[in-house]
Amino acid sequence: MTDPQTTGTDWQSRLQPADIVAFRFPHERSCKRGVPKVRPTLVLDRVEIGGTPFALLAYGTSSRRPRAPDLLVEVDDVAEIAAASLDAPTRFDGARRILVSLDNAGFVSCPRRRTPVIGRLTGVSQTRASFLRAHIRRLVHHRRASLFGRHRRTSPVATAACNGDSQ
Repeated sequence: MTDPQTTGTDWQSRLQPADIVAFRFPHERSCKRGVPKVRPTLVLDRVEIGGTPFALLAYGTSSRRPRAPDLLVEVDDVAEIAAASLDAPTRFDGARRILVSLDNAGFVSCPRRRTPVIGRLTGVSQTRASFLRAHIRRLVHHRRASLFGRHRRTSPVATAACNGDSQ
């Protein structure tokens, strides 16, 4: 029996960070027949932009190719692999992330579950995902602050006037 709370489009309203979804994540190398492979993908964050829900997704792979360790969430504990519905130890790479609308055609519903949500991180991997999410938010905030800081150049006269100094 399927859980009615996670079928159809209801998954979109329930999607949250640390969920694992089946998604056709774009790959740097060309794919067979031009269609990206469906892979487990980590939901790092969920945001609304102009009233439309989006998800920030991190690429999932079982490859052991070297990657930036400070942006990785590794799932290698047997119980955590099972909770996330993964077939093997998997690494989610925060350096390879994409922001997509929840209506994106890249989400693939699993026939048995009738939803793209296949599992959820637990334990150490969930904690690591929370740290990664916070780290990415700090990076974005820092970039925005530096971008806006460059545009707010004021003259010494305007600065003195704002500080109550007179000339």
